[in-house]
Amino acid sequence: MEINTFCPDCGNGMFLYETPKPGPIPCKRCGKGREAEGKGEVDAQGAIQKCGICGCAEFFRQKDFNTKLGLWLIVLMVVLALAFNKWFIQILIAFAVLDTALYFGLGDIVLCYNCRAIYRGLPISPKVEGFDLKIHDRYTFKKK
Repeated sequence: MEINTFCPDCGNGMFLYETPKPGPIPCKRCGKGREAEGKGEVDAQGAIQKCGICGCAEFFRQKDFNTKLGLWLIVLMVVLALAFNKWFIQILIAFAVLDTALYFGLGDIVLCYNCRAIYRGLPISPKVEGFDLKIHDRYTFKKK
């Protein structure tokens, strides 16, 4: 299991390899870090039920793919398609095949709606669905 979270003060990524205990998770960059409730739970199959960072029980799943890399691939596709106008359609088809291969080849990760902690290497519960804007807004706007 791997849990990725971030420091609220400096934005540095923090990586944990077990469910955190209650108390502070120190940041290696600024030294402050963030508090963990330490109430993480998994079900009998090992799927996450409660977030170990904030105690939230609502999660969503998404593909384990770097979105910045995805945007650069789109830029590359557009530049290549425009630069080599003769092979415009072939370039678009090649990138569509690459996109399909990545979609079916990459695994899923689970993200906490409340604290955005990322959980990798765990089975995913069938109850965890894709992103839901209503749930996201409930957590985002209650904080403000």
